[in-house]
Amino acid sequence: MSATSSPLKGTPRPQGLNPYGNDRRSRWPGWRTLFAAAALAAGCMVMGLVCVVMGDMVAQKPVFFVVLPVALIVAFMFVANPKALLLTILLLRAIANPVLEEARFASFGGLGGLVNLAVILLAAVFWMREPRRIPRVAWMVWLPFIAMQAVGLLYSPDKLPELRTFLGTLSTMAMFVVAFYVVDDWSSFDRILKLVIWSSVPVAIYTLIAIARGDVHVTNDPAAMGRYKGPFSHPNILAFYLVLMQGVLLYLWKNARTLATTTTATRLAMAGYLLVLLALLAATKTRSAWMAAGAMFFLYGLLFERRFLLYLLLVPLLALLVPDIRDRVLDIGQGNVVVQYAKLNSFTWRRVLWADAVSWMAPARYLFGYGSGGFFFNSPTFFSLSGGMTTGAHSVAVQMLFDVGVVGLATYYWKYLRAAQIFWRFRRDDALLSAMFIALLIGYVVVSLSDNMLSYLVFNWFFWFVMGAGCAIVCRVRPDVGHRAPRTLGRRARPWSVRPA
Repeated sequence: MSATSSPLKGTPRPQGLNPYGNDRRSRWPGWRTLFAAAALAAGCMVMGLVCVVMGDMVAQKPVFFVVLPVALIVAFMFVANPKALLLTILLLRAIANPVLEEARFASFGGLGGLVNLAVILLAAVFWMREPRRIPRVAWMVWLPFIAMQAVGLLYSPDKLPELRTFLGTLSTMAMFVVAFYVVDDWSSFDRILKLVIWSSVPVAIYTLIAIARGDVHVTNDPAAMGRYKGPFSHPNILAFYLVLMQGVLLYLWKNARTLATTTTATRLAMAGYLLVLLALLAATKTRSAWMAAGAMFFLYGLLFERRFLLYLLLVPLLALLVPDIRDRVLDIGQGNVVVQYAKLNSFTWRRVLWADAVSWMAPARYLFGYGSGGFFFNSPTFFSLSGGMTTGAHSVAVQMLFDVGVVGLATYYWKYLRAAQIFWRFRRDDALLSAMFIALLIGYVVVSLSDNMLSYLVFNWFFWFVMGAGCAIVCRVRPDVGHRAPRTLGRRARPWSVRPA
């Protein structure tokens, strides 16, 4: 009897076979098969529940009819090609904002929350695949701030809404991280910046149509009437988004690679689109964004092309000929006296809010604050003009101080200081990149002094993705920046110059 068929004791058996000569794997399914079967069963149950829930949602909001197909497409692209999913989100996120805003419930994020989760998971997947792709200096831009936000969440007075806010902040950090996985060299860097600009084209068209139709932002403030918000929820978001696009477009228009490789027609198209973005910025009537854009063009003109300084003199003079813009500028000089029944302008109202908040804080809370969302939660108590309504801080500095104290405020400014240090060290390699990206960082910090910048998720996504792309190309071209602490901004400032590639 052969060794393969004899059941007698002492008969040798081939390795890997059971006493009856069958492969064990053919008799008992492996753990992977069991896991796949369980996952399939759970997925079927979840899909059944989702269909039932979606039926109720569609009855309330028809836009939820598109949620399930979009969710399936996102899930498929996440598995098939994560990088393509990321680039698709970048291209469509801004113009899709009205749909995402509509497909949302108060209890959870809806479709927008799904997109946020997808970006966080994309960053996690990219990092697990290539953990060394992001240098330590880049991690240190965001890690202190996100860690302090997580700590502030632990003692937040309203944890569930602040958990959603924290996940939004985490998705913003994820946009900074994923930029390191799509930027490999100058060519990919330019393509990514062009993709960012192309994502603004539908936004510009949407806003132009809104202007033609007269779809202004609805507000109770007479001084803020006639402002346009485009596809976003507030004109300020559109304004800061446009300033970012102008900075990116100016860099693409004027950098040495573009001047050497593109045609005159392409450069004229860039210049024309820049004028369109400036006109749309004027339509938002956001004064802080006007100042940020003016400062950015002033820095460019001062360092690179002096004729831009002449343009900066002419543009405000021409803009003041427009009655709406002139009234918006002159409004800042009215309503500065705080008396009973007085109509305050927006800046004076903010000053009252900030003074009430800081004076109400207990000294014991100066270090770590009242927890994430503490300002919004306590505003009806300390704000003398609240009328019992909650309100945002309208200043990231005041909000950080109130919510997470001096420690949290320091981590907030640490982000911009570390990013600026990275770009500063690159000033002799690409002076234009260094100057424009530092100007955008400074502009963000300045406007955040008087606005709720942390609430503007779409703008923050694009802003920090662009910053991440800039940091990525710096670390690719200058690996020493990623492995050695950057020198401080104050040490031996050298002239801005461009080193040949």
